[in-house]
Amino acid sequence: MLRSREVPSQSIRPALRSRKRRSAEHRPHPPQAVPQVEAPPGPVERSRLVPPHHRRWVRPSPHPTGSPAGGPLPASALCEGVRYMASASTVTVSTFRTALREAGDAPSDLAAALGPEVPSLAVEIVREIRGSVGDFGELPERTSHGRVVAAVERTLHQFIDQIANPRGTSDQGIRVYRRIGREAYRTGTGLDALQSAYRVGARVAWRRIAEAGRRAGWSAETMSRLAEAVFAYVEELAEHSVQGHAQAGRKSADRLTAIRGKLLELVLAGLDAEQADTLADLAHEARWRIPATVACVAVAPDDRAEPHLPPAVAEDVLADLTRKDACLVVPDPDAPGRHEMLARALRGSPFAIGPSVPLARAAVSHRLALQTLSLMRRGIIAFDRYVLCSDELPTLVLFRNEDVIALMAKRLDEPLATLKPPQRARLTETLHAWIVTGGRVPRIAESLHVHAQTVRYRLRRLHDLFGDDMEDADWKFEMEMVLRAKSLAGNRK
Repeated sequence: MLRSREVPSQSIRPALRSRKRRSAEHRPHPPQAVPQVEAPPGPVERSRLVPPHHRRWVRPSPHPTGSPAGGPLPASALCEGVRYMASASTVTVSTFRTALREAGDAPSDLAAALGPEVPSLAVEIVREIRGSVGDFGELPERTSHGRVVAAVERTLHQFIDQIANPRGTSDQGIRVYRRIGREAYRTGTGLDALQSAYRVGARVAWRRIAEAGRRAGWSAETMSRLAEAVFAYVEELAEHSVQGHAQAGRKSADRLTAIRGKLLELVLAGLDAEQADTLADLAHEARWRIPATVACVAVAPDDRAEPHLPPAVAEDVLADLTRKDACLVVPDPDAPGRHEMLARALRGSPFAIGPSVPLARAAVSHRLALQTLSLMRRGIIAFDRYVLCSDELPTLVLFRNEDVIALMAKRLDEPLATLKPPQRARLTETLHAWIVTGGRVPRIAESLHVHAQTVRYRLRRLHDLFGDDMEDADWKFEMEMVLRAKSLAGNRK
């Protein structure tokens, strides 16, 4: 007969659990190898920079793309910056120091183990950066190799001191590393090169720290925490430089936008010979090639969702979509693809493209584009996405001064005022057809879809109303303009 397993009573279960915990705490741990933590060489994209507690060093392409063309980063900025490296990220370093102390593995002999390594390590870091990162390969004449090495030595000593005794954060250090980023942008050094320099320094430093730790017999946990401290620390310094680089980029873009805005105002105001030098200077600062011809584009401001220049617009186009009369100045407007480029960029916004004119007459193109856009918005000029002013020149002439058209219209309206509206409408369309066809009755009847006898009756009524004016060429010309304007105005959407 099988006996059931005995179950410990409730009173002895806590004692058993306590006994198991004490046994586990005193059980010897198997030996662990010292972790080999090393950052791979080469640039890593900015998007891969992550918070220290989630950091992973991602191996880049074996063929780094390098950095944009430009001069090397001024070593004076590097020299000044590394003096404050340790003070720029005290929070990160002190966080790891606290973790080390809580674990009971804080390396009290850190300074003794690493101190002798600092002079040769500083030389190795500078040599490795100059050899691995092309933009840092040459130093300005005023900056000696020894000064940079000495600055790196101070950086290393400050890092060691902070692990043992962290100080408050230095705003000066943060400013210095942001200045490094700004200088990098100014000289054309890209973010890849800038971040690569930091990673090379971190990799070389950690390699030497790991060797010293193995000789000193530091535990695997201590080595792991130190590795995180080194790379998190250097990466935070790199973050300050990235911010400086971005800040310089924004300032440069804002300045360029302001200069191009001044250039746009000058072009739209109309140019004369005295302004040639001013135009040349502004064009040079704005990186704008002075074209032979331009066309101004008027954009409907109420229909735009975004007042910024869309990316699809070519770089040589001057634009200000924040103006009340939002507009663009398009160089070489008759070049292939220009109209399609504008249609893509200004999708959803009605716009009118002014006529192609010499640069000095850009104000004329702008005025006609604005007039065309106004007639589009009133429904007088029909459109799909945009209108070419050159296709609507007669309409622009008719509506250039609508008061004049209204005065001429009185000579038509007054004789017809005594008629009922339906009769007045029939005689008006017959008069328009008579003028357009040159008085040919069959063509008038065909265009109006009526019998020729009906046309002859209406013509007699018109002669009764207007008399000898119908034989006057000037009167017929005036009436044609008036009737054309009335027809366009009557076709409003």
